Amino acid sequence: MERFSRVMRVRLQSGQGKECCLDPCGQQRFADGSTWTPNTDIVEMEDEVLILMELAGVDKEAVQISCKDDLLRISGLRARNPIPQAKCFHRMEIEYGPFEKFFRVPRDLDFEGIKAEYKNGFLEVSLPKKRGDEPKQIVVVYEEG
Repeated sequence: MERFSRVMRVRLQSGQGKECCLDPCGQQRFADGSTWTPNTDIVEMEDEVLILMELAGVDKEAVQISCKDDLLRISGLRARNPIPQAKCFHRMEIEYGPFEKFFRVPRDLDFEGIKAEYKNGFLEVSLPKKRGDEPKQIVVVYEEG
């Protein structure tokens, strides 16, 4: 029982339970059913960083992406479709409502070149790396004297 309590405390603190958790930028978020957090993968490639977000059931017009300074914000809404013939629910695992996720983006990425594509329930945001940031060689001048 001690181990179970310890595991549950860790789950609640890490956001896997229904308490508050931290998103990738450290913003506090409450998982009380009114908001949900989509599953997200962040993958670094040679010339870009990809953010892949699972958004099944979210209308493409309900997704917004914005960036300011070094923060990228992805938000939207998954609306609940009414089920008119339902007498009761035996299980409800699908979360509905608004979502919002922030990502702190390194300055070596090109904000002007961000592209986003939404298909088959997945949002793919491509953040290209800046080119031409080769290390600059500095010549050391020695003075005699």
